[in-house]
Amino acid sequence: MSFQILTDSSCNLTEDVIEQLGLHIVSLAYIMGDEEKFSYVKGQVFNHKEFYDALKAKISAKTSQVTPEQAREVARPVLEGGNDLLYVGFSSGLSGTYNAVCVALKELQEEFADRKILFVDTLAASAGQAHFVRQACKMRDEGKAIEEAHRWIEDNKMNMCHVFTVDDLWHLQRGGRISVGKAFVGSLLSVKPILIVNNEGKLVPVGRAKGRRKSLDTILEKMAENIDLALSDMVYILHSDAEADAEYMAGQIKERHEGLKPEIVYLEPVIGTHTGPGVAALVFMGKTRE
Repeated sequence: MSFQILTDSSCNLTEDVIEQLGLHIVSLAYIMGDEEKFSYVKGQVFNHKEFYDALKAKISAKTSQVTPEQAREVARPVLEGGNDLLYVGFSSGLSGTYNAVCVALKELQEEFADRKILFVDTLAASAGQAHFVRQACKMRDEGKAIEEAHRWIEDNKMNMCHVFTVDDLWHLQRGGRISVGKAFVGSLLSVKPILIVNNEGKLVPVGRAKGRRKSLDTILEKMAENIDLALSDMVYILHSDAEADAEYMAGQIKERHEGLKPEIVYLEPVIGTHTGPGVAALVFMGKTRE
């Protein structure tokens, strides 16, 4: 009996990759103005530039997590097809999606008692989550058991590092990440926060830098100090409508670190709603997460 992999749209993978890997996706939603849209819809091309321009214009935007019903709709056909199922989920510290999907899978386990249904909270987001999805697919395709793929993610998730900066503090203030006062003063002084995803899978500030270029150099330095090449030579460069900054970091990584493989990823809309435009992030496997 083979196993299949369920994940959610916060893994930030393109449709081509989703199809290639044979993934099953449940999609989070975002509401722009009065219109609700899903982050991933098969066959739908997403206009990143248009989305982030709307955020820059301060158009009202919010998000909603996956519901148990949505998860059941995606997972049930997989189980009916005779497959075991591994759910590789978006950090529970950033969304209630993981818990909602687990509710659905636990209910389905009672109905499909002869199937193995496992789930793992990656405590990661975007390319970090996608890295674990890709590894699970690789192990599946090599004929490994579902338990082996599950255990590998559990054993390695505390090495997945996300370190980033933002250009506009307004979106972090709106989401309660920083105070109104700090956002106002920081914007006046061009102070850019340095943030990470911590061991609980939550977004926390760990420092600041004066000016955009200094903030980019700071996260590059943090990556250089902590990356563990024995675990992976991949460095994912995330951005939300900050292509020039992403290219700058990619160039610096290639120049300074022979053998590293930088990959640029445009941040999907649900996470982007909370961080806003101007995110520049590095995601990699490190010696320590915090």
